[in-house]
Amino acid sequence: MGKLINLLAAAAVALSFTMCTSNSEIPVESNWELEYIYSEGNATEPPQDHNATLAFLKDSKIAGETGCNRFFGEYKSEGNSLSFDKVGTTRMMCPQMQFETAWLETIAKTGSFEMDQDQMILKDSTGNIIALLKKIAPQALEN
Repeated sequence: MGKLINLLAAAAVALSFTMCTSNSEIPVESNWELEYIYSEGNATEPPQDHNATLAFLKDSKIAGETGCNRFFGEYKSEGNSLSFDKVGTTRMMCPQMQFETAWLETIAKTGSFEMDQDQMILKDSTGNIIALLKKIAPQALEN
């Protein structure tokens, strides 16, 4: 039953993005909070009190949080294609390391995106939905 609900949620997200006008440019100096990671038909929410974020900074830089550690790196975007490179993290140990690993793997697998105002969907290189993010207020993140 849980898999069916996750599958229906993923389908609803995909449908909502096909029905909206997609912007094909990453908004520089925008901040996003992870709502779900999609993998093998399952939608996984960040653990409670887990602040998983992604910020697009000037000069094609990124920064974010995994809920435990901070990460940083670079992004490349042309049209709806999106990839991340040179991603590094701080190295603290936390109880939710499995989720941190899943979030960083999702970032590494990103091949494209779609977005409509306050939502961004990340897809892998074959077009599968891998994450849903919502836009949040700017945060003070170091470059």
